[in-house]
Amino acid sequence: MREFHKRSMVKAICWRALATLTTIGVVFLFTREVGLAMGVGAVEVVAKILLYYGHERLWGHINWGKPKHPLGGLAVTRSLEPEHLEEIRGRLEELGYL
Repeated sequence: MREFHKRSMVKAICWRALATLTTIGVVFLFTREVGLAMGVGAVEVVAKILLYYGHERLWGHINWGKPKHPLGGLAVTRSLEPEHLEEIRGRLEELGYL
């Protein structure tokens, strides 16, 4: 099931906050230095956001594991006729989209 972009963004922010707080906590447990823990947390959050962005962009170019679009086999080179729209609706119904 798909989810709204807003929900995905809130989940991403919550996850990033939890992960950064974990890093800060671990650094503090090892060093007992609040300043160092906060500094590492600040660097970590920026570095991991940039790394994640690059990671996602790279994976965007890899087709392995991506489902094919359900209508990808239809060649559309002109205006659709009513029977084409019926075929599209039928395929979408078969796939559970309608």
